[in-house]
Amino acid sequence: MAFVRPQRTGREGFTLIELLVVIAIIGALLGILLPTLKSAQNSAKRTKCLANLRGIGMGIEAYFKDNNNILPHALPLDDSRVFVNNPSGNLRPDSILATLGPMVDTKEVFLCPSDRDIPEVDNPIGKHSSYEYWAGVLMLAREIFRDDKNPKVAVTRFYENNMNYPVFADSAARHPGGPEYDQNALYFGDWRADWMALDPSSGVSRPQTPPPAAAP
Repeated sequence: MAFVRPQRTGREGFTLIELLVVIAIIGALLGILLPTLKSAQNSAKRTKCLANLRGIGMGIEAYFKDNNNILPHALPLDDSRVFVNNPSGNLRPDSILATLGPMVDTKEVFLCPSDRDIPEVDNPIGKHSSYEYWAGVLMLAREIFRDDKNPKVAVTRFYENNMNYPVFADSAARHPGGPEYDQNALYFGDWRADWMALDPSSGVSRPQTPPPAAAP
C-alpha cells in the first residue's frame, strides 16, 4: 500500500517569535496612539468647557441688559455641598446657580466635563458650578474691606475698564497644555471664552490693570 503524504492546507500557525514581534508592534502603536488620543480627549473637554462659558456669558448678558447694565451680585461659588448631606436642600438665593440659572438655556453649562469635584448626587445639574464667579469675589471683597453697600456698580465699572480680567473662570486647573494657567475663562464685553490670561495665584482682590495703549 502506497504511503500518501497529507497535503498542506496553506495555513500554518504562528511561531513564538512571530507572536512576540506582533505584540511588540501593537505595543509600539499603542504607545504612539494613546498620547494622541488623550490629547484629543483633553481638547474635546476644553472645547465643551469653552462652550459652557459662552453659554454662561449669554446668560450674564441677558441679566446685564435687564438690570441697567450692571453685573449680578452672587457668591463666588455655589453652595452645592449641601446636596451631598441633604439631597433635598435648596440653593442659597444669592448663589451663582440661583442668580444666573434662570438666564441660561440649561444649567448643564455650569458643569465642566473635566471637573472631578462634582458632588455625588443623582443629578448634579443645577446643584453645582465648576466655574468661579470672579466678579462675585470682587464684590464680596468690597463689602468686607470697604463696607460697600452696593458693590455691583463699582465692580461693573472696573470690568468696563479692564476687559482682560475674567468674569468667570474654571475654579481649578483642569485643562493641561494651556499656554497660560490651564484654566478657561470668560471675559467681559463680547463675552469671549479663552485661556486664563493672568495668574490666579496673584489673588483676585488685587486685579491687574492692563498697560495703557501706546500713543499713535
